[in-house]
Amino acid sequence: MTRSFADFVGNDAAVTQMRNAYARGQGTHAYLITGPAQIGKRTLAVAFAAQVVCNGPPPEAPCGACPSCHASGRNGHPDIHLVERRDEKRTILTEQAQEVIHQSSLHPYLATRKVFIVREASILENEAANRLLKTIEEPPPDTVIILTTNDADQVLPTIRSRCREVGLRTVPLATVAKGLIDRGVDGDQADLLARLSGGRPGWAISTSDDPAQLTRRDDHLTLLETVLETRRARRLALADRLEDSRQVARTRERMAAAFEDWVTWWRDALVCHAGCPELITNIDREGALRQASGRLDAPQIIAALTRTREAWAHIDANVNPRLAIEGLLLDLPDLT
Repeated sequence: MTRSFADFVGNDAAVTQMRNAYARGQGTHAYLITGPAQIGKRTLAVAFAAQVVCNGPPPEAPCGACPSCHASGRNGHPDIHLVERRDEKRTILTEQAQEVIHQSSLHPYLATRKVFIVREASILENEAANRLLKTIEEPPPDTVIILTTNDADQVLPTIRSRCREVGLRTVPLATVAKGLIDRGVDGDQADLLARLSGGRPGWAISTSDDPAQLTRRDDHLTLLETVLETRRARRLALADRLEDSRQVARTRERMAAAFEDWVTWWRDALVCHAGCPELITNIDREGALRQASGRLDAPQIIAALTRTREAWAHIDANVNPRLAIEGLLLDLPDLT
């Protein structure tokens, strides 16, 4: 992961705000970075952490030459602590918050400050949030806490009010594409990833580094198109493609990812039906989208889009995943 502000794509105002405030000695002890999923919140937090722990003068940090910068570049700085949801858990646990409190009471190992990055602050357990609040209210002078969240309204209000909020917004697609090209991605691929990202550089960069993500998205959309071309009586067996009989949590992750991709497909079908194919996100599925939008009317497409969003919300609300997908498959239109 990048440790340099220079490599950050888009949201220049937010980057400048954090970097310059610290360089001028006007930083604070707690930040809340907000914005859509995979917009770059973690990347910005990590880059800022590298600035805070740099051993050089603040106006020049991160200098890239000191022992702290070298450790940050190896993702192994002992004074940068990442706190995130553990595997198979839906929340950040109280014991994790307690570990932050303990570590914050210790002296830094290599730098003069310690940084704690708490990802997805909205999923802190109630007790974990309340314990962390005390540290945010009265932190040790050598401690900086950075929280990230997709939705600031879901963060405990007393925590939010004690943080300096930094908002990240979606980035122009041309900016995302240029950022990818600068990283060596082919122009056509960069344009596709930029469109698919919806202006989220983090998603685009992550997917360019891991082609398997794009393969999974292709599999999701192929499954949806197969469902639409299959009579309802035979659709339930298709649900097996997203189910992991050994791990319910894994099934939820698969279905949530698939439903997210399906929502973009239905949105594209709607704009295609409206005669605006230039607004299609999934440009590599234009043929299937044109076919579906030509055989369905606008109310049918809107109903399918709404129903897919409902199923996605049901997965997040802990509804039985098998019931969620079976209900959705039976409700989607039949193009046979």
